[in-house]
Amino acid sequence: MIANVIGSYLDNLEEREFDAPFMSLLRGLRFTDIHFLHGPFEFGKDFIAKGYDGGTFCQFAFQTKAGDLKRPAWNDCRGQIDDLRTSPLAHTAFDRQLPRRAVLVTTGRLVGGAALAAQDYSEHLKTLGEIDFTTWDRETLIQFISDSPEVGLTGASTGALLGLLGAIDQNQVHELGLEEFSRGWCTGTGVSLYKAALEGAVVANRLRRQDRLDLACYVALCLIRASWTINHGSEPPDGVGLLVANTGRSLFRHYSLDLLSRCSDDVLDPLKLIHAHEPHSAHVTYPVRCLRVAEILALLALLEQDEGGPTHKVREFLLAFLRNNPGASHPISDRWAVSLIPPVLVLRNSAPIGELTAFLNNVTRWVCDRYDSNGLGLAGPYSSPDDEVNYLLGGPFQHILPLQRRSDSYIATVVLDLAAILRMKDVFELARNDFMAVGITLPVIEASDTRGQYLIGGEGLHINPNMEYSEAWNPCDGWKVAPHHHRASGAYYLEQIGRPWDHLAVSAVLRDRYFLPACMAYVPEARRD
Repeated sequence: MIANVIGSYLDNLEEREFDAPFMSLLRGLRFTDIHFLHGPFEFGKDFIAKGYDGGTFCQFAFQTKAGDLKRPAWNDCRGQIDDLRTSPLAHTAFDRQLPRRAVLVTTGRLVGGAALAAQDYSEHLKTLGEIDFTTWDRETLIQFISDSPEVGLTGASTGALLGLLGAIDQNQVHELGLEEFSRGWCTGTGVSLYKAALEGAVVANRLRRQDRLDLACYVALCLIRASWTINHGSEPPDGVGLLVANTGRSLFRHYSLDLLSRCSDDVLDPLKLIHAHEPHSAHVTYPVRCLRVAEILALLALLEQDEGGPTHKVREFLLAFLRNNPGASHPISDRWAVSLIPPVLVLRNSAPIGELTAFLNNVTRWVCDRYDSNGLGLAGPYSSPDDEVNYLLGGPFQHILPLQRRSDSYIATVVLDLAAILRMKDVFELARNDFMAVGITLPVIEASDTRGQYLIGGEGLHINPNMEYSEAWNPCDGWKVAPHHHRASGAYYLEQIGRPWDHLAVSAVLRDRYFLPACMAYVPEARRD
């Protein structure tokens, strides 16, 4: 059964989706010094690694392809194979003194004339006494992945994985189930990070095939969370943890760019966006879709900013999306509070201050309307979709729904903290007064700089059910208008090693906390304070 799962997975991969599982496979096959090189200066080499071939320690170079290779595709590959065999240009870890092995890897097969052409070329190289190449095709990869004890989809986690894949096929999965499944990647026992990368790639691929690119992005963020849970505090950062975290980033970029490419001008029209799905439930699904898209695209823009990639297209579309879709400022529960943070950070650096002010004020009005004298409030950050709907729509039916009014609003806390670090005095004072007027309490989770910060219910978490914010803005305090602001002056481990974006990713996974130093990394004036 598991071989069929792997085969189906390989058959549906896009090329860059294969990077994470192939990296895991190399580690499982006992390769060392693995480096991912794909890009404009790869010189034919997607990966390099060192390993043994027939008892000889060699420098391997790999070129990876997705799908079947027919004769035209083989002709295109031949030049890359020559670079793979002969060019010493690569990473600084590429050892020119070692015997060299070149491997063409494809998730499909060489079909038609391609198989004969590859065989003929290999024999020609042997006749000339030149460096030959090897081909790993679909059947080879299935065998490798199934047999590898470190990355094969065998062992204790197989049942959970197959169960999750089945739930995905039946459209019965959401973030709560994915986060719970990914906790197994964070234990550091029984499941290596390389196996986690492979499982994450399989799950994300299956979600893409079910048109759930948003959840595929979420799985990539779970992989980043797992990497830093296991390797927290290592100095310098552990090489394996860094590689897997970067793989999570790469997967997130791949799926979020795919999502962006599918966002036509129709999604800038709220009515078309509503009618493209199920209009009768749009009062719930429309704001959820808006916040999903806004959060993912804003995280993409911030990631590209961190890594020096192009940000103009994604920022331009995100700003148009926020301007045209009021649902982006209507979070239906506290689970969506952290979804507001990346878009606000992008707005801060990309839009007039008036637009940012209007966005935060719209969120404030929405929340206050939910908590007025006739409202139940909104569901909490750990709520199920059913709980979210019951609190959002259940106000008129309190006599038949067994629900107690919630005074907590994590969304309100996020609004006040964002207004504070952005030095938006008027927004802060207006929002605080409005929240107090409808009896909202302001919960805050503060995390110590330990592994517990990456886990729901982890150690070192300090919960304040109602944080006291200053009644009025005090310019002498800078942006620090609450006790936890003063305690947030020290950078966490991820900020110390230059990975604030990964901390935003952790928040997006957990949904119940955020890290002010990570936010401040994108707000220069707050960081200076």
